[in-house]
Amino acid sequence: MFDSLKGAIHDLLHGNVAPGDRRTAIADMKRALVSAKLGVEDLREGVEQTRRKLGAEREQLTTAQRRKTLAEGIGDAETVALAVKYEQQHSERIAVLERKLEAQQAEASLAERELLEMMTQLKTASAGVGSGTPPSGPT
Repeated sequence: MFDSLKGAIHDLLHGNVAPGDRRTAIADMKRALVSAKLGVEDLREGVEQTRRKLGAEREQLTTAQRRKTLAEGIGDAETVALAVKYEQQHSERIAVLERKLEAQQAEASLAERELLEMMTQLKTASAGVGSGTPPSGPT
């Protein structure tokens, strides 16, 4: 997901950026990380939207099943048939949303791990690793 940013951080950590360009490169990467954080937030919001849709579909399935049961109880074959149709539709939507949610959660989790790794690497690069000078830090 963040391949170009990862490559830039790798170059920075392994001394492939000219010393005069390091400060600019680090500033550019910090801005890119902010954008990456927003991308991760978008992924998380997508997960929440899918969870809400899944919950609504489950409620609608329960309603269709309840209506079918009531219609069966009074012998209303037309309403039973309609309820069966909606029950099938909601069941299919639930199955699709469950798969979608699983994929979105996996994608968000992967992006979060990659973002944390890049943040750590950028901190390391900001401390001077790869510049040819000893890393700065508490003395």
